[in-house]
Amino acid sequence: MKKGVTLSIVLVAIVIMLILITSATVVGTTAIATANFEEFKGTVSRLSNNVNEYYVKNKELPVKNEVVATNSLSTSFQAELEKKGDLNKKLYIVDMSKINDATITIGRGVSSSEDIFLVSEETQNIYYLKGHEYKKVRYYGV
Repeated sequence: MKKGVTLSIVLVAIVIMLILITSATVVGTTAIATANFEEFKGTVSRLSNNVNEYYVKNKELPVKNEVVATNSLSTSFQAELEKKGDLNKKLYIVDMSKINDATITIGRGVSSSEDIFLVSEETQNIYYLKGHEYKKVRYYGV
């Protein structure tokens, strides 16, 4: 009688390891996506607080003198504006040089790259023009 490991035992072990690796990858990827989304929400929330503080101190919004036409924005962005009551309101580009928060790394681009934050003049709701996709849904604000 021969002693050793049969081919079927090796194959079963490989299949079990592949299942474990796949499960760990899926769980890890989901955890990273969730963490990125939470970071996005935290960034928008911090910026909203910073904009409100700036407005209280200076009696004006920390914006550039550029109004963004809502009809030039994507339909999903317009749907978000409508949901928040900002569809026909003036949206200004937030001037990030007036916000003293080094933890906010996004929103420092230009309109063409969509890496900007917008603020509604009336409601002071904050939106990130590029948005953030999470679970196949694009979010622009909190």
